[in-house]
Amino acid sequence: MNPSRLSAELDSLIQECGVYPYKFFNVLHHSENPNLDLTKQNEIWQDIKDEEWHDLKLENYSLWAITDNGDLLWWNEKQTIAMNPRAQEYMALPVNPKQFIRLIGLGKVTGIFPSALWMHA
Repeated sequence: MNPSRLSAELDSLIQECGVYPYKFFNVLHHSENPNLDLTKQNEIWQDIKDEEWHDLKLENYSLWAITDNGDLLWWNEKQTIAMNPRAQEYMALPVNPKQFIRLIGLGKVTGIFPSALWMHA
């Protein structure tokens, strides 16, 4: 994944929605806080790309957000994958991060996320 394209996408998302959209999604960025730092969190979660519970090929994906519930959001410039490692489930949508967050607020993306996100958006 092109790091400058990812940074531009996340900067645009943060400018439009803030670093904590819907008070649930923590958008990763260059931060002094290691829990929010894009580089650090991608290093920490690198091993999940090879776990056997999913059949995803995540080598070209970058982690771009972590939810309050510990869900992981990945992007490869073509699609976003939302992953719930605890329940071993995931979903993929052919959208960029900003579109993904917009669709959440419209109630168009449900599945692994709490319904309160689109009920009160």
